[in-house]
Amino acid sequence: MRFRFCWDVDCPDWLLAEIAALSKMTSVKLRLLVGQVAKAIPGPPLSYEVVEKLTKDAKLESSEAMAAVAAVRWVLERAGGAGVGGPVLDSELQQLGLPKEHAAALTRVYSEHQPRLRQALRQASLKEGGDPEWACDVVGVDVGGRTEAVAQLTLDRPGEGSKIALSPDQLLVLIHELSEARQIMEAIS
Repeated sequence: MRFRFCWDVDCPDWLLAEIAALSKMTSVKLRLLVGQVAKAIPGPPLSYEVVEKLTKDAKLESSEAMAAVAAVRWVLERAGGAGVGGPVLDSELQQLGLPKEHAAALTRVYSEHQPRLRQALRQASLKEGGDPEWACDVVGVDVGGRTEAVAQLTLDRPGEGSKIALSPDQLLVLIHELSEARQIMEAIS
């Protein structure tokens, strides 16, 4: 099944597992947690003490609590990036098994923060402009006494630079996924 907040693809399995953890919380605590996560997306990082306090009643272990935060953040970022409205998000979250009052709580906070989320996502996204320079080099990396070839991708934008090292298999997967993304984008436009 395809979901608009997942950019019209199927929902990842890990998110379905986290829906169960989110359902253990009260809708009030979930709303507060979502509010904290929404504020942390463009702002300062969320403190673990806040997460622990909000998830304490649901008896979530620390790893479950942090996974729940990751799920909430993922939903907010995907929905904001896809430009999904509150009613659509509410309906789709209920289809995934989130109780109605929980979905409403999450959606309410999402709707309140949606313009700020979209702005933060725009600022953090890779954009055309600013004359980015790409480079790809094949370099040797020492792995256990032998040298293996990796592709080193470099993106230099004004004020920042990024390097990624990929094994040949990872490079092939990246090329394949970028090709699929291009086909989807061409189909949409």
